[in-house]
Amino acid sequence: MSRGKMIAAVVALVVVGGIVAGVVVSAQNAVPQVTVAKVEKQTLGVQVTASGKLEAADKADVFPPTAGTLDVVQVTDGQTVKAGDALATMETGPIRLQIAQARAGLKAAQAQLDAVNRGVPAAIDRSAAEAGVDAAQTGYNAAKARYDFVKSSYDATTPAGKASLEGTLTAVLMSKQQAYAALLNAKSGQNKLSTAGKVAAAKAAARASVEQAGQALVLAQNTLDKATMTAPMDGVVIFNALGAPGIDGFVPKAAHGSPVAPQAALFTVVQMGALNFNAQVDEADIDRVKTTLNGRVRLDAFPSDTFNAKVVAIRSAAVQTTTGGIAFPVLLAVSAPGKNLLLGMSGSVDIEVSAVSDAVTVPIEALFDESGKKFVFVVSGGKVSKVEVTTGALTDVRAQITSGVEAGADVAVGNLSALKDGSAVRTK
Repeated sequence: MSRGKMIAAVVALVVVGGIVAGVVVSAQNAVPQVTVAKVEKQTLGVQVTASGKLEAADKADVFPPTAGTLDVVQVTDGQTVKAGDALATMETGPIRLQIAQARAGLKAAQAQLDAVNRGVPAAIDRSAAEAGVDAAQTGYNAAKARYDFVKSSYDATTPAGKASLEGTLTAVLMSKQQAYAALLNAKSGQNKLSTAGKVAAAKAAARASVEQAGQALVLAQNTLDKATMTAPMDGVVIFNALGAPGIDGFVPKAAHGSPVAPQAALFTVVQMGALNFNAQVDEADIDRVKTTLNGRVRLDAFPSDTFNAKVVAIRSAAVQTTTGGIAFPVLLAVSAPGKNLLLGMSGSVDIEVSAVSDAVTVPIEALFDESGKKFVFVVSGGKVSKVEVTTGALTDVRAQITSGVEAGADVAVGNLSALKDGSAVRTK
């Protein structure tokens, strides 16, 4: 064979070999490549996940005794205080004026009672009765003004604010009703004094006026005594916002001259040693959450850490989430030794609501649906088999398989859309 023919034959063999190799490589590339995972038998913990933030487990709010303005603030935001330490003092001028008015009303009511008891001439009786009516009217006007102020604040606030105001609203309503009863008694006494033979009724009315005026004086004096607000327990004092932020972003807090009202807590004293994670659990999951259940908290401030927690309380009042859903606050006591956890840190929690022992499980990515049924691709001998399965408990990462596959089998967990029953596959 000539040299030229030999070279041509070699070239032809190389070309044929390249074509064959290309066909082989192309065939291999046409076979889907999948990731496989083992079907495992394990204890499957079913969890409820919710977002939330840290709050103090032991805290107490400090409210002003009446509406007014602050004169002095004796502490700074974040300061450590002892029980009984002074936090702030209100301007006492208006309160002292109320005391003076209450004393005048009591004096007038006592004069009316003395006049009735002495049986003095009718003209003096009427004068004393009129003084009693005036005192009772003054007391009622003050009580009504206090009630109207608190009621308007109650109507304008949030459901949480309403809950904190209910006690105050009830107290001022009772005070208003008592003052109105005293006014009616005083007017009744005045009317009865003009009629002969009604001395006993006049005495009863006069005594009622004295009692009501005395209560008004005690209330005003108690308000003055509480003008200096003190820490209810040892802890750290937190200044609460007294209104919405301004256009400059400044949030108003307790300071000299700040207007205050009894429905808004000026301060919250918290004990930093015990913290709760306040989780907002969706209403669809809340029935599965019980006290004493365990959880694992993850905080944005410590992305590589998880903290043990236990459910200690489930609040019965729903809240609206930022996305418009309905959730219920669930409090979990957090254990985080050695970590500097701070109030308001946000994160999420997984609450284990049940556990299935000896569960046959697959990764959640191995499942797919067709016509309302669930399937997996079992990988064996370089091929896949489409197998219908029945699922049980589900978590975010694994699913319980109650029928269809057994522990130890391999299932595909990637590139499922490229697979068909009986397809050849390459495994990673």
